[in-house]
Amino acid sequence: MEIILATFVLLAAAVLFFYVYSRYKLNYWKRRGVESLPTDFIFGNFKDAVLFRTAPGYHLGDLHKAARSEAPFVGFYIFHKPCLLLRDPEIIKHFMIRDFDNFSDRHFAGSNQKDSIGMKNLFGLKNPMWKYLRSKITPTLTKGKLRQMFPLMMETGGPMMEFLKNQPTDINNTKLVDAQDLSYKYTTDLIASVALGTKMDSFHYPNGEFTTAVAEFFHGFKRMVALVMVFFTPELVELLGTNILFNSSFVKKVFWDAMENREKSGKKRGDFIDSLLQLKYGDQNPDYKFEGDNLLYQSGTFFSGFESSSSCMSFTLMELSKHLEYQQLAREDINRAIDKYGWTYEAFNDMRYLDQAIAEGLRLYPPVSTIDRYTRQDYEIPGTDITIEKGTPIYISLYGMHEDPRFFDEPQVYNPDRFFEDNPISDAYMPFGLGPRMCIGSKVGTLHAKVVLAMLLREYEVWQSQENKSTLDTRSTFTAAADGIKLHFKRIVR
Repeated sequence: MEIILATFVLLAAAVLFFYVYSRYKLNYWKRRGVESLPTDFIFGNFKDAVLFRTAPGYHLGDLHKAARSEAPFVGFYIFHKPCLLLRDPEIIKHFMIRDFDNFSDRHFAGSNQKDSIGMKNLFGLKNPMWKYLRSKITPTLTKGKLRQMFPLMMETGGPMMEFLKNQPTDINNTKLVDAQDLSYKYTTDLIASVALGTKMDSFHYPNGEFTTAVAEFFHGFKRMVALVMVFFTPELVELLGTNILFNSSFVKKVFWDAMENREKSGKKRGDFIDSLLQLKYGDQNPDYKFEGDNLLYQSGTFFSGFESSSSCMSFTLMELSKHLEYQQLAREDINRAIDKYGWTYEAFNDMRYLDQAIAEGLRLYPPVSTIDRYTRQDYEIPGTDITIEKGTPIYISLYGMHEDPRFFDEPQVYNPDRFFEDNPISDAYMPFGLGPRMCIGSKVGTLHAKVVLAMLLREYEVWQSQENKSTLDTRSTFTAAADGIKLHFKRIVR
């Protein structure tokens, strides 16, 4: 009886301790005078995301929408960790531009640079090495470099169009195709071609070792769990190590084979391998040399970058399939430019309406929907007496900003005319981030999406039936459809 009583007392003491501890931790923002959201004792404000009831990036958008409409920022908690969610474009400019030196690092990747292909590149690297690396990688993505990559993008589209042509049709001569899977396969081959200097054909050889590895990278459950940790609880990545992120063993083999063959042959192909060889034999910084695995890690920039543009293409096509009048305008724009310039880089620069359609797709479905930063030193928010402590994670939800009625009329309606050249664009629109650390690959990513959309829309009418309506994958931190994006394709007869 005494043992039972003692156990009960210990259990009651543990519950009481947890209650007091949780109450104290979850009152952090109240003690600092910062408006915050109601919390769960265990999960803070992140229960639905942690349990994969809601897509983690979209859940952050729900927190944005749950705050008082005019609140410029709001405190929230991931478990018991206090985080700050920014909601006002002017405040965001202070964090991302004017006071960038204090917010130059991502919370992404944690305090230690442990990873590999996913973090030791421009996405995850911290200052001062990030700034040095940015200065070296920027010249590899100039307009001239894009011109060199463009033929590789066009070449990669050949197997895609052949694959689509050979898909079975129904009695109405219509094909039902998963556009997201189509885009993933194209992107897999594009990564192989541009980032790794190797030709692949995922459409006709889908079970190849490389295709299987990249498919796991794109939508394997293990990586989806890893991304939640990387973006929201990077402390766990430090505890568990890097193997949870991505098995890059086969990618390493492809990469180093390509590097060795290119060095021996001396040939140039217009891909990223050419640029990396220039870096390898150029001037070096003793703190970050372009040699060994540091060369391999840079290819990871293209993995995540092309994954984002793949998502952009898929969801833009989905919206065009639901708004046939906009689809026709995009098709006319594509045909006009190609009839004038042919399938050239100049033609794609002239597809203005397609640019508008993509921009609106990025607004509604930002591929990387969460911007995160790490507070390097204590920081007083301008215009307030509130000080943010060193080490505080800072977040911006693009789902929240892009669907905020303060910044966009009818924010949940797809309307490419928002981005007509004479229309002002709200500062709340930031699909590529903001400030010195905004996405370096926005132009190459947009070109990727335009090439695929132009190829498809020039040859096919596309629509989505009600029974094939797509929903967001609740497991995915990046924007992805749960069961694909199934669209009807019908060949245009000329």
